[in-house]
Amino acid sequence: MRTKFILLPAMLLISMISKGQVVDNINKEFKHPYLTTRIHGGLVAPHHSSMLYFVEEFVGGIEVNYGRSLFSKDSWESYFNYPEIGVGLYYGSFGNKDIYGSGIAVFPYINHVMKRTPRFTLQNKVALGLGYATKPYDRKSNPYNSVVSTHFNAYIGLAFVADYRIQERFSLNFTTSLTHFSNGATKKPNHGINTLTSSIGAKYHFNPNPTPQYHKIKAPKSNQQEMMIIGSLGRSQSANYNNNKYWNAGININYLWHLTEKKAIGIGYDQIYSESIPFTWIDFNQDQSQTTFSTSDYLVSSVFASYNVFLGKTIIFLNLGAYIHTGIKPSQPIYPRLGIRQMLTNNLLASFGVKASFFSSEFLEFGLGYRFNTKN
Repeated sequence: MRTKFILLPAMLLISMISKGQVVDNINKEFKHPYLTTRIHGGLVAPHHSSMLYFVEEFVGGIEVNYGRSLFSKDSWESYFNYPEIGVGLYYGSFGNKDIYGSGIAVFPYINHVMKRTPRFTLQNKVALGLGYATKPYDRKSNPYNSVVSTHFNAYIGLAFVADYRIQERFSLNFTTSLTHFSNGATKKPNHGINTLTSSIGAKYHFNPNPTPQYHKIKAPKSNQQEMMIIGSLGRSQSANYNNNKYWNAGININYLWHLTEKKAIGIGYDQIYSESIPFTWIDFNQDQSQTTFSTSDYLVSSVFASYNVFLGKTIIFLNLGAYIHTGIKPSQPIYPRLGIRQMLTNNLLASFGVKASFFSSEFLEFGLGYRFNTKN
């Protein structure tokens, strides 16, 4: 799947939802819950040539969000100018109901505040969740759909949101949005599908108090150091002509220096085993899915630099790696890895990431890891 790398930074930000991270004993006047509904209208962005022939109509959609802002100086949200975080449901068409069908998505989101007054708020929204496509590719029944090949997909939503409060309980909002459905190379063909829409909506404020005008608090400095060791596993399809699914696994060792309580930098080592690498990195002109390779062709060693953002018990990470040993010459000498990690206990964590080349996803990975504090 040619997942557009420009969309992948969304994964760096969306984990700021951090499951709310609300402290129950905080005075309710600091909590501002909202219920928002929107109606979308727009078009499909045909980023692949095959789509130009099949997109026949404008797209439409509806969206419902439930979220809240927590105006407490004791919360991690204070370091990010008190964003709105929540969950949402989206339904939209894809420009051709017979070939592409429509999509449904459920997602967590975060709205970062760009401008805030007692009545007006300007935000940028980032959402990442689970999408469902009603008419994926099928070799016999739907062969022209080369953009979505599975029912279940990753959903990415980006938007600018302008909200104006007309009453103590109601406000109107206007958005410009980009949505993206794709499956991260788990099955092909799958170029992904993008829609560009504008929307008008209404927001109900459960808290009638005016929006507080707090300023973002600078995160305190930290001299903490730690090491993370993470094991991961995933499956992927390497090419359209090759229907086989291949295993991908790895060990990731990352040493971090915390700069503040919200960010850290690090260096690390990757040891990757990927059965899909020969079919991803070698440009075959014909089906060679039955070609055999040695174990050394599947092994990759690399070093990387990392940038990490800490939001309560959620960690967003971006790694930029360089290969130091490969059995097959890589298509690019360096690679990015993006993802989200969630603390399960004080030391145990779960991880989700995307290993990519610069313009395509290579595989998704799910993992478990352990944190060792080396200095406080």
